[in-house]
Amino acid sequence: MFDIGFWEIFLILILALLVVGPERLPKAARTAGYWFGKARRYVEGVKEEVASEFDVNELKRMIHNQEVQINELQSQLNETVTFDEKKDPQPAEPDYEIIEEDETEIKEDGSKPRD
Repeated sequence: MFDIGFWEIFLILILALLVVGPERLPKAARTAGYWFGKARRYVEGVKEEVASEFDVNELKRMIHNQEVQINELQSQLNETVTFDEKKDPQPAEPDYEIIEEDETEIKEDGSKPRD
């Protein structure tokens, strides 16, 4: 976390001993340790919140992508259904009368014999 070596820590302890004094140094060390621990827990909590927020955003993105794919499939399905209905509609009653052909013979050249 911090790039502090042995000599830097030793110098900080010597300065703390001179400034605070030997009687209050243990209590000051406990207080400093308490606040460093509290700050560390706070930073870890923020990191976890950020990570969970990224996870939530990832899930929202995945759900959105799935919704888009579902909508595309529904539109393709609707297009297919409407195409099939146009191609093969329900059989309807004809609007004209069917005229049946007389049972007269037709010559090979396609003309009808005269009566």
